[in-house]
Amino acid sequence: MTRSIPRWAPLLAALASACGPAPAPPAAPATDAGAARRAASMALTALSHRRFDVRGCDAAAARVVDEAAARAGTPQGERCVLVVAQRSDRTWLVAVRSALSSQSFGAQALVTVLPEGEGVRGIEYTR
Repeated sequence: MTRSIPRWAPLLAALASACGPAPAPPAAPATDAGAARRAASMALTALSHRRFDVRGCDAAAARVVDEAAARAGTPQGERCVLVVAQRSDRTWLVAVRSALSSQSFGAQALVTVLPEGEGVRGIEYTR
């Protein structure tokens, strides 16, 4: 007895091969650690001129994250925390959470720093 291949078998094989793993999303551009540190330093300088307590904040300790994580900020803690993200327009978003022991006790500032760290575009304050 001979069996014939059903007419739909080649179609099934084509569909099965098309159902492979999804392509990986494009890799995020590598962030220059030095540029991120300069952006954090510019943000700290701008905040210190605006009576935001930045004692204990260290630009060298800034963590590089994505923009959503920077906007979300960090929880209040005993130490000042800085997170930096490079936005699609090449500006930097720096989230600075002051320490609970500071005069700004747990306040957070979102600072938009210009692409080359040459100045600040804006500052938003939250708690």
